[in-house]
Amino acid sequence: MKVHELVSSFGKACENANPMDAAREILESLRGQVEAIENLLGYISGTGGNAGQLFYRSPQVTLLKVCFPVGRRTPPHDHGTWATILQLSGEEKNTLYRRENGELRKVGEKILTRGAILTMPADTVHVVQCRSDVPAIGLHVYGGDIFTLARHMWNPETLQEHALDWTLYEKFAQTASKAANAPLEG
Repeated sequence: MKVHELVSSFGKACENANPMDAAREILESLRGQVEAIENLLGYISGTGGNAGQLFYRSPQVTLLKVCFPVGRRTPPHDHGTWATILQLSGEEKNTLYRRENGELRKVGEKILTRGAILTMPADTVHVVQCRSDVPAIGLHVYGGDIFTLARHMWNPETLQEHALDWTLYEKFAQTASKAANAPLEG
């Protein structure tokens, strides 16, 4: 498989009546090719924020190779759209939340290891934590241009909601990475 073939397949998925499910089906078909996908995307660092992770962007779909460094935990955030992830290496824990009456409520968690897939509807808020002694790397597929969609993040200490601002996000991530747990984990 070549990068343009990967991009084309997700572009076609976004033409489907249920693009999130169609994208998940593609990721399911790639499970047995994780090493090949890793090699295919080897030219992308996956670090340095979304700009260093991007390998395709359109109004219908964004494709990123995301690398969470060892010990990194994100603040709670959303994507402004649905998302699907195929874990390529390392282990990450996703703590999942829903908004209820203006507040975040923890609704579950999912541990991703090599070959695992996570699908998140547009209303999902999550925290990601690298739990392995190597970076957690994944192929992330988003239903739209996440560089232009309205997105939100939450202060990991107060759970106050903010519009996504990358400078503030990084401060929140540093705070979140030092905390014992993700918010509302107890």
